[in-house]
Amino acid sequence: MPIFKKSFISLLLLAYMPVLIFLSIGFFYTTQTRYFIKEIVEFFLFSTVVYAFGIILFRGVLRISWCYFSISFLFLISFLKTAFYYLYQSKVTISAFYILFETTGSESSQFLATFFDLKLFIISIVFILFLLLTFKQLNYVYEKERILFYLPKFNLLGTGVYLVLLIGILSSIYLINWKLKHNNILYIAKDAYITYNEAQALFQTNLVNQRNEQLQNVTSLDEPQTYVIIIGESTSSRNMGLYGYYRDTNPLLSEIKDELLVFNDVIAPHTHTIPSLNKVLSLSNYENPDVIHCGSVVQLANAAGFSTFWISNQQPIGIHETLVTAISKATKEQFFTNALTNKQTEYDEMLLPFIEQVLDKKDSKKILFVHLYGTHISYKFSYPPSFQKFTDNPITKFPSARSREEINHYDNAILYNDFIVRSIINQVKKRNENAFVIYFSDHGDEVFQDMDFVGHNEYHATKPMFEIPFIVWTSEKFRQSFSNFEKLKSYQNRKYMLDDFIHSFSDLSQINFNQFQPERSIFNAFFKERKRMIRKEVDYDTR
Repeated sequence: MPIFKKSFISLLLLAYMPVLIFLSIGFFYTTQTRYFIKEIVEFFLFSTVVYAFGIILFRGVLRISWCYFSISFLFLISFLKTAFYYLYQSKVTISAFYILFETTGSESSQFLATFFDLKLFIISIVFILFLLLTFKQLNYVYEKERILFYLPKFNLLGTGVYLVLLIGILSSIYLINWKLKHNNILYIAKDAYITYNEAQALFQTNLVNQRNEQLQNVTSLDEPQTYVIIIGESTSSRNMGLYGYYRDTNPLLSEIKDELLVFNDVIAPHTHTIPSLNKVLSLSNYENPDVIHCGSVVQLANAAGFSTFWISNQQPIGIHETLVTAISKATKEQFFTNALTNKQTEYDEMLLPFIEQVLDKKDSKKILFVHLYGTHISYKFSYPPSFQKFTDNPITKFPSARSREEINHYDNAILYNDFIVRSIINQVKKRNENAFVIYFSDHGDEVFQDMDFVGHNEYHATKPMFEIPFIVWTSEKFRQSFSNFEKLKSYQNRKYMLDDFIHSFSDLSQINFNQFQPERSIFNAFFKERKRMIRKEVDYDTR
């Protein structure tokens, strides 16, 4: 009996080794102990369910096989949880799966190039070694002591033990579902996949069409107009010279600053591309997130009689076709430069000939949506070598070899982005038409500004992840035709969140429609500042 007890304890230690390793390593990277404890409790209960299920369902060799499979599966989950805590100091979130669903192969390799450092490599080796040692010890317990065959058979005593196991399974599932399901990686993955596909369905059935019946009484000026909407990627205004950054990362836009309306306090609704652009490009907003199917900026432009074009340097497909790609299908024509080559990443200057081609078209009313690769992580792939200007030690509260490298790459990427935006403005400007160019980013990035971190994560939600550029260039003819244009200059310090973009877009384009709300347009005299709510009921301006 003592030998049995010793073997049984050994078996328990082996079974819960993934939990113990996660506890041992993850503890050093958590910033909120209370939530980490919940994570540990959930993982323990989930592991119990996995093992108990196999014990009840299988016998003999199948039971052993289930143990090996379960330990491998739980080690994988443990590694993912630990790696996420190391990278983001938080649990795995739904937004992490959104990124997975939208990520292409090249983006995955760039992510690994950025985040897979020496520490994460060591963590990986530790997990592999412990997995192998666990297998070795489990094999010893199986072959020498046969303890797994001592587990109860279907007799009177055994039935009682199985009943206890069944109660353990049901109670664990109940506790996870009642209080801890948002810590369970399978639940998070399932919830993310369901909500993602629900959004996909809405886009495919409604927003992919050129017209949307929800948009009614749409009118606009019956005269030649050319408008360009530039959508950036991962660019924070915090690192832009035009917004007061100590480095001159915007020399070209600064040259024409007198021609620009630079809005100083604009934030993205989210820190990730999918949820952010879902709101920015549609009628959906924080207060009304479910009206996404009621119309997009593309469909509004179509209804107003504009010829619409989508020119993108981001790949049109990921694991699933991206939601942004679905919106782009409502345009008259689409050009995806990244789909035309075999390279992982094309620099944004590849867009310029396509923009020139569209601007030369004879359509009298044109709107171009230009989706940049921007300052996408890994930043070093976002700009050509000729723009490697910043190589010295940057100013940061978190000095290290890594922060120096990433900040310099990011600032060089913003410098190149400055060249791209100015080049597009020049292309429009030389035509001397009634025109404007709007540039904004889908979200920003934290690059060692407010915390020792690079990238974006809604759990941390630091201000650089939300602070984005919102810049407007207008032609002389536009300024003459737009009533009260001079008043726009006094609006540049308004607090604004970009989930109301469709109202600002229609206002500046002088497009009227039944759902237009002037108080939600940053360009309107009747604009009203609203609480800028982020995450779940968090006031951005008071937190």
